[in-house]
Amino acid sequence: MKRKVRSLEQFHREQLIEIGGILRQLREQQSLTLAVMAERTLIRPALLAALEAADLEQLPEPIYIRGLIKRYGDQLDGDGELLASQFLTHPSQGRDRPAWQKSAAAQLRPLHLYGLYVLLLLLSISGLSYWFKRNSPQTTTLPNLEQTLDEQVEPSARPIEDEAIAGDNTAGEGTAALSPSDAQPIQVRTILRSQSWIRVTVDGETEFEGVLQQGETKLWVASEVLTLRVGNAGGVWVAYNNQQAEAMGEPGSVAEITYRSEDGTEDDAEEPNADNAREGNRRLAQAGAIAAL
Repeated sequence: MKRKVRSLEQFHREQLIEIGGILRQLREQQSLTLAVMAERTLIRPALLAALEAADLEQLPEPIYIRGLIKRYGDQLDGDGELLASQFLTHPSQGRDRPAWQKSAAAQLRPLHLYGLYVLLLLLSISGLSYWFKRNSPQTTTLPNLEQTLDEQVEPSARPIEDEAIAGDNTAGEGTAALSPSDAQPIQVRTILRSQSWIRVTVDGETEFEGVLQQGETKLWVASEVLTLRVGNAGGVWVAYNNQQAEAMGEPGSVAEITYRSEDGTEDDAEEPNADNAREGNRRLAQAGAIAAL
């Protein structure tokens, strides 16, 4: 009987030597003292030292030792339940349980946890970046409002552009010579000495109606009839078929000239002075309102 008791104590001591070594190793890795662990576990330092040293004389019954091992292991961030299960109170209890050192919890070190945390953080950032990129509003380019208004105001058939007259010489000196085409015998060049509203009718259809600025030069071509109507006759000079340019009338007056291809005649029509200013101002105001849009 006495031999049996000694065998049981030896059995417990062998288990506790292995478990106590693990507990001491965990505590020393965290640079913790027995006094600190006593405050955390509420176990006297003497009992903790006895656990690490496998001193069964200083420890209570084996069933209570298992409870001490579990509490001590949990406070050391280890698997206290697994450590306690390795301490068998009787040899007949199963020995085929996996050793704590071979478990996943024993193999997992703080360095592994840091690496896993960094990996999860990178994956989260990549996912958020991809989500924001897919759900971000797409930018659109607005059309040029000024260009759109110009296209609406100007007629589809544009006049033939010509070079501006150089200098402020006498009317007709700066006009370039263009030989008229046999199919289009009427060529009229308008030279703006000041801003004016103008309407050009070519062969019965309106070719242009709007405001031309000072310094602009336009060439208008017709086959049979070409009619010019202006709101500031003194500011518009005309040259018919490369002839010398002349003013259409008095400044501020409304004038109209019709050119015909049959005999090369001109029909001049200057409206009375009483209505000239009103007509010219009305045309300029309408054109200004369109440009302001």
